[in-house]
Amino acid sequence: MERFDAFVVGGGGTGSEIAFRLAGAGLRVGLAERDRLGGECNHYGCVPTKVMLRSAKIAHLARGGAAFGVRIPQVEVDVEAVRRRARDIIQSQSGGGAEPFERAGIRVFMQEARLTGPRRLELADGARIEARAVVLATGSEPTLPPVEGLRDGPVWTNKEAIWACGSVPGSLGVIGTGAIGIEFAQIYARFGSRVAALEVMPRIMPSEDEEVSAALAPALEEEGIRLRPGVHLERALHDGRRWILEMAGGERLQVDELLVAAGRRACFDGHDLDAAGVRLDEGGRPLLDATLRTTAEGIWAAGDATGELLFTHVGTYEAEIVADDILGRPRPRDYHVVPRVTFCDPEVASVGLSEREARERGHEVRTGRFLMRDSERAQIEGRTDGLVKIVADPRTGQVLGGHIVAEEAGAMIHEVVAAMAARVPVEAIGRAIHAYPTLSESVKAAFARLLEG
Repeated sequence: MERFDAFVVGGGGTGSEIAFRLAGAGLRVGLAERDRLGGECNHYGCVPTKVMLRSAKIAHLARGGAAFGVRIPQVEVDVEAVRRRARDIIQSQSGGGAEPFERAGIRVFMQEARLTGPRRLELADGARIEARAVVLATGSEPTLPPVEGLRDGPVWTNKEAIWACGSVPGSLGVIGTGAIGIEFAQIYARFGSRVAALEVMPRIMPSEDEEVSAALAPALEEEGIRLRPGVHLERALHDGRRWILEMAGGERLQVDELLVAAGRRACFDGHDLDAAGVRLDEGGRPLLDATLRTTAEGIWAAGDATGELLFTHVGTYEAEIVADDILGRPRPRDYHVVPRVTFCDPEVASVGLSEREARERGHEVRTGRFLMRDSERAQIEGRTDGLVKIVADPRTGQVLGGHIVAEEAGAMIHEVVAAMAARVPVEAIGRAIHAYPTLSESVKAAFARLLEG
């Protein structure tokens, strides 16, 4: 039995951050990773996807260069070259393997580790571990909706969409229009595929403000992406070459490849959670307190393993919460101000409450809107789709939420983030001088419109 002060299961962004923080405080720390250090985001998610999005955007700009007085006679996408660039960037960020951990005094086990009892684990090679504190940073995995035939064919998840395709498919079906589905739909449309995106909810990006969905849809459709919200997929059959998708009402759609981006679930396969005393809710998520402690003494969960806010930046924040709690400096987690970005083009960025959510929670609501087509900088860039929408409570003067569809929405949203985090009143932003000509003027303009009402 080998003993540690703390043992972290999962070497992705969240688990790594926890391990480094605890080791830096002088604890004896062990970490187990069954796949690759750096985790889902570095190898199969955020990093390679954004590399692909960048290449897709360059191809799109090149094809439309004539509108800017630049004529490019032929544009070709070399998918393998895009992948090589992704591998190079991943290598530059995560290529050190276990060495950085070991330099920090962290003992790394590149193998499966499973909970077997209270603060006890067993490694794949049979070694047994006991720790004063155990952290489950086991990540998440894609889920498949209960559609007949879906499990019987070669569906793509985000991993296959990045690494497995030999060439750009002639046609691609996408199930789910959240961030992952929309990003890949645009990537492959710009790479040359005919793309159809199916959504069971009445609108695309159903977790976003309704005006965000309405503003994004025309920009995607203009590129030839066929958006199909409000459809019920009954069967998905693979005939050995192609997928045949059968929808309620008798409609059929044939596609060469099928990407499923319909949600993710926390990974606890192989762990004896009952023996360890870790209880899950009906959705398979661990029951957690304010400092991310599970129902078992001395066991925490963080990152995607919580099943809650599946963002890398939230995982980093939760790593701080867990490490501080283990080190005797507990503080409750606070998700009041959590930005989220979908890196399509135009980007979609949000923070806080949508207008509907604010009203449902009993707030008096006032909104300020500014359309990107009225921005001189957006006209210069040739990207006039989108809007800025600010949701505020006129009784308190506080910002409740912000929603942006624009080329640089991921950067622009952080002015709203800062305003909400510092509880800055609406007039402070609405009257502040912003540089011209910038897209950020649009944020000021939306705030200023709140003052007009």
